[in-house]
Amino acid sequence: MDTQPFTLDVVTLKRVVFSEPIESVVAPGTVGYFGILTGHTPFVSSLKTGIIKITKPNGEKIILSTSGGFLMTDGKKVILLAEAAERPEEINVDRAQRAKERAEKRLAERTPEIDIDRARAALLRAIIRLKVAGGQ
Repeated sequence: MDTQPFTLDVVTLKRVVFSEPIESVVAPGTVGYFGILTGHTPFVSSLKTGIIKITKPNGEKIILSTSGGFLMTDGKKVILLAEAAERPEEINVDRAQRAKERAEKRLAERTPEIDIDRARAALLRAIIRLKVAGGQ
């Protein structure tokens, strides 16, 4: 198996979050997490809210939170277009905790005015952000 590094670009509409050579990446596909190594079969996948796990050539592990998007690879390079993506040090833990509490409160209320799907999505985003901020 070829273990040569390949490039991963994680990009949002506002900025480049990550652009470096890597050894592997694991991403949250809409039908489950998947991994990519050098020479992976070319493909495109939609992404859901989750954690992106990156291994650099020196063995360093990096995690990012994402709120969905798309990923494509040609086997030599991976481009991940994210709705949102954050490194652990960029996450405001207090804000994420408040968002989690608000979403939990909305889900507990279950009044007709509450958009349950939106509240669940907000809760998942907050939980992922808190996990990434905690280094899990």
